[in-house]
Amino acid sequence: MRQDEPVNLYRLCRLSTSGGELELAGPPAALRALALLLRETQGRVEAQVSGGAVVQERTAGPLTVSLRGADRLHLAGGHRYLDIVWDALDGVAEQAEDAADREVKRHQHIEYLPPDDEYRSPLSVPLIIVSDWPDVK
Repeated sequence: MRQDEPVNLYRLCRLSTSGGELELAGPPAALRALALLLRETQGRVEAQVSGGAVVQERTAGPLTVSLRGADRLHLAGGHRYLDIVWDALDGVAEQAEDAADREVKRHQHIEYLPPDDEYRSPLSVPLIIVSDWPDVK
């Protein structure tokens, strides 16, 4: 295994859209690698994944999740708000790794919860993070 291989595992993640929701899916190791890349990058970062790209920008304010163009998941917000996504990526991966039944896909929804959600922007679109296993059909 090459030294940079674990970091590049994020490329195994998949971005898809359906019915106004965004889904970011992948095997546990890929979700963890993406979380690490997003967490450790201080400025703007763009990660190419299957079906598009994940773009993150550190800004002031709550987490904003949006779709730019047809295939660019855009995440913006302050560190403590972006942490919602990073923790979800790691958490869903851990749930999948600990699950006895790998056919059940573990997932987490990230969306604005009205009326007074101070962590997510009301301008955000729903995002579902899904962990799956490539060898399970």
